[in-house]
Amino acid sequence: MFMRFVNLKVKEGRQQDLARFYEDRVIPALEEASGCLYASLLRPSNDDQECVSMTMWRSKKGAEAYENSGVYDELLDESDDFLAEVSEGRVRSSSEGSGTIPALQDPEIESYPVEVAAVGEVVDAVGPQQFFVRIVSARVAAGKFDELKKRFDEIIKPALMATKGCRAVFLVENVKRRSRALSVTIWDSEEDAIRHELSGAFDEHVAKVSEFFSGLYQWRLSLASTQDRSAVSGKDLKVRGFKVVTGRSLRD
Repeated sequence: MFMRFVNLKVKEGRQQDLARFYEDRVIPALEEASGCLYASLLRPSNDDQECVSMTMWRSKKGAEAYENSGVYDELLDESDDFLAEVSEGRVRSSSEGSGTIPALQDPEIESYPVEVAAVGEVVDAVGPQQFFVRIVSARVAAGKFDELKKRFDEIIKPALMATKGCRAVFLVENVKRRSRALSVTIWDSEEDAIRHELSGAFDEHVAKVSEFFSGLYQWRLSLASTQDRSAVSGKDLKVRGFKVVTGRSLRD
C-alpha cells in the first residue's frame, strides 16, 4: 500500500465549497483511478484555512500514474477558486509589469509507502466530520526502521486496534526522507482519540519504541515553510488531529 497527502491552503469562507467539490469531483475521479483504495479530505481542528487530501493506493505505481495522467492537474486547476494565494508564489507578469505578485503555488505532496497496516470496518464519511485522523511523526535513528516496524507491528498495532473507537492503524515511511516515519490512526471520533491519549496508553506506546528514535516532533501538514514544523522532545510530543470532512472507501 501507498499513502499520499496533498496539503492545501483554503480561502477564507470557502471550506464548504471545497468540501462539495471534493465530494462531487475529486472522489469520483479517484474512484476511476486504478488502484486508489481510499480518499478523504481532512481539516485540522485548529485551522479553518488548511485542508489535506489523504489517499491510499495499492501501490506507488498507481499513485504516480494518477498524478501524471493529467487528471490531478485538471482537478487542481478547477479548485483554484477555493485555494488561497501565497506571497511566495511564482514570479509572473501582469499588465503593470513583471515581478513577484501573489500567486497560487502547487500544493505540497508527501508520499509514504505503508509498512504496517490494520483496518477494521470500512471508513466512509458521507456526513460532516464523522471521523478523526491522528498523525504522529518520528525521526528514526539510522538503521533502526526495521526494528521500529517489527515492534510497532507486534505490540502497538494490536493494542491500538483493541482500543475503543480505533478503526485503522498505519505505519508509513517517507519516500524522500527515509529517516522520517508516521503513525496514522483513524478514529470514530475526536473524543475517542483524546480518551486514548488521556488514559496514558499513548505515553506507554511511545516508551516502547522511543529507543529507535533520534527525536520526536509533530508533523504539521501544511503548505507553510519549515517555520511551521516545530521539533519537540518525546516528553513534549504534541499530536495533531484532523477531522474528516468527507471521504470514501473505494475498494471493490
